[in-house]
Amino acid sequence: MTRTIESPKRMPFGHFIWTDLSTYDMAAARSDYTDLFGWSFGGSDDYDFARMNGRDVAAVFPMPHRLAQMDMPSFWMSYVHVDDLDGLVEKAKRHDNVIIEVSPQPFDSHSRIALVRDPSGAGFTLYQGPELGADGSGPGRVQTRFHHLPDIALIKDFYADLFGWEFTPNGAGPWPTYDVLHPDGSKIAIIEEVPEAVRGKFRYWMPCFRVDSVEGAVRRILARKGGHSFDLSGRRALVFDRQGAHFMVSDAELANASP
Repeated sequence: MTRTIESPKRMPFGHFIWTDLSTYDMAAARSDYTDLFGWSFGGSDDYDFARMNGRDVAAVFPMPHRLAQMDMPSFWMSYVHVDDLDGLVEKAKRHDNVIIEVSPQPFDSHSRIALVRDPSGAGFTLYQGPELGADGSGPGRVQTRFHHLPDIALIKDFYADLFGWEFTPNGAGPWPTYDVLHPDGSKIAIIEEVPEAVRGKFRYWMPCFRVDSVEGAVRRILARKGGHSFDLSGRRALVFDRQGAHFMVSDAELANASP
């Protein structure tokens, strides 16, 4: 794959840095997200970068064969930037109920990744390499991420150990909600203890994309045979594309501006 190497942003490690989509039908995904967010694509069949205003903002790639055999629905993956991939994988292994789904391996000629499932079962990718992506300050970009689970106690110690994250109750929403704070003081994500009726049987890190209008975005998703699961607090909607990939859209300012 080829990608644009962004100039250094001096962002400390332990921040979310990237988001990509595993999908079964690349052409359908490109068409759907171009219509929804105004993205453009390079056309690669292996790993296709989505761009806005000349900058990489996300990517789509074919569902890995072993996951396709498991009938895994299409899904969005979030990446955390780290400086010691192998050391953090070993540290993650020391926690109960953690799964190293993909051991450290090359992402491209510049970087390496590993896929980890946290003690709640939510997957994320550790990424060691140059900066990726563009700031999430406008429509079509990820402005923050949400972790939906039944109890924050499942993951607090794990993420505090790996990245030094802290979790502060923020009192927003109809269920217990927590801000995820990086050691540099920035708010990088939000944890919600969500009932299974809302979150479903899976636990996940879910990207929330900025849109001009939640109602307009939902109409476009439904017109393309996607779905609208719930309206959430903070001018958010939980939606999914026609291949089953869940994500959020919001037309409000939320949390941080990580890519």
